[in-house]
Amino acid sequence: MDLQRIHIKLLTDAPRTLDLEPFIEIFGRWRADKNHPVGWVDLADYAHVPRGMGIVLVGFQANFAFDMSDPAPGILYAAKKGLAGTHAERIASAMRACLELSRRLTGEKEFPPGVQLRTDALEIYFPDRLVTPNTNETDAELRPAVELAIGALYGASGAALTPQKDTGLAYGFSIRVMNAEPLGSLLKRLG
Repeated sequence: MDLQRIHIKLLTDAPRTLDLEPFIEIFGRWRADKNHPVGWVDLADYAHVPRGMGIVLVGFQANFAFDMSDPAPGILYAAKKGLAGTHAERIASAMRACLELSRRLTGEKEFPPGVQLRTDALEIYFPDRLVTPNTNETDAELRPAVELAIGALYGASGAALTPQKDTGLAYGFSIRVMNAEPLGSLLKRLG
């Protein structure tokens, strides 16, 4: 299994009515940065779609978005290619990229005041249904890697993984921990 498409979503406490206009300005500025390793190439505005993708910064290796879809608004990192290593290393790499970009995004002066990251709530899913169908076989291969990567991220916090049981949806998990930690602490754990 060549695991490349990994989506990591860090939930926020943003209301569903959040004005997404600031993300157009922020991501537009980021897109102009030709030295970023992801290689940003486009910006898509889906703010008009209820509970949709929100504002998406499109890159060669990944997309990055402020996403309004269920279960809650949040910051979505969507790895597309360029991942290497074991399954756990690839998942950890996508988590690290999500957290680093989230830290940068929340540090922008236009980031909506009052919106807080919920570092106790994370979604991880694998949207490539040809490579990672939502089956028992995929679960047997990927669950140990997800547990290893989540264990590295949250340490002894006792993360609870709830699998996506609907086989009509992408294979993935909702991860919840009892106590939120600062983003910097989580990044240190991932190295």
